[in-house]
Amino acid sequence: MNCPVCQKPVEPVAVALTFKIVGPQATESLCLSCLAAKFRTTRERLLDAARRYRDGGCVRFQGLDLG
Repeated sequence: MNCPVCQKPVEPVAVALTFKIVGPQATESLCLSCLAAKFRTTRERLLDAARRYRDGGCVRFQGLDLG
């Protein structure tokens, strides 16, 4: 799947973050860079959030490469 904004491949962690932040009703996923821009944050902060979700037991983030 490619990002609808920049056409780069969407990382699995970006898909998981989209479902976690936006909710299961999300109809598209952005790549990590475009997701960060949308929420006015950085890729690193999103990856930190993903690590916290994983460490908190959220199964969406288990086994994902979180940099």
